[in-house]
Amino acid sequence: MDFHYELLEETRKEIKNIRFFRKDVEINAEEYEVIHDYDEAYENAFDREYEEPEGQTWVDIFEENMAEVRGIIYEHDNYAELNKIVHDIEIPELNDIKFPIDDISVKEEMYSEIELCAKSRFICGKGNAFFESLFKAYKLGGWPCGWKNGGIRQRFGYCHNGYDI
Repeated sequence: MDFHYELLEETRKEIKNIRFFRKDVEINAEEYEVIHDYDEAYENAFDREYEEPEGQTWVDIFEENMAEVRGIIYEHDNYAELNKIVHDIEIPELNDIKFPIDDISVKEEMYSEIELCAKSRFICGKGNAFFESLFKAYKLGGWPCGWKNGGIRQRFGYCHNGYDI
């Protein structure tokens, strides 16, 4: 299996440049839905069950997509060795991000999602549409916090917590 080491390094540089809730960013309304209400964004991220896929939460959808990425590793005979390589990847650049939300559960979720975007790129390159869209949302300065249109097109809400994007 060929991992994407160069892309991982590129991704680390991009992570260093993440600035949340920027005012200088154009958001494509066809690609992303902007949610300005923190409580609505929080509900979308942690509590809401979506109609498509039926009964799943954002966390379920996220984990299902990560399972697909990890499934690539398990197709190989030396999956334990490959899994350890991926598991041991550290992204110290995440420690430099200024998370604008005080809620520790939201910070941890954002941190984890960005880390898993980097690991998806390491495994799949830029071939996983879900994680590429998620990472793009973070690079634009948003908090991806939900799902729309049942997977036909991933659309992520942003919570800007009082700032105009």
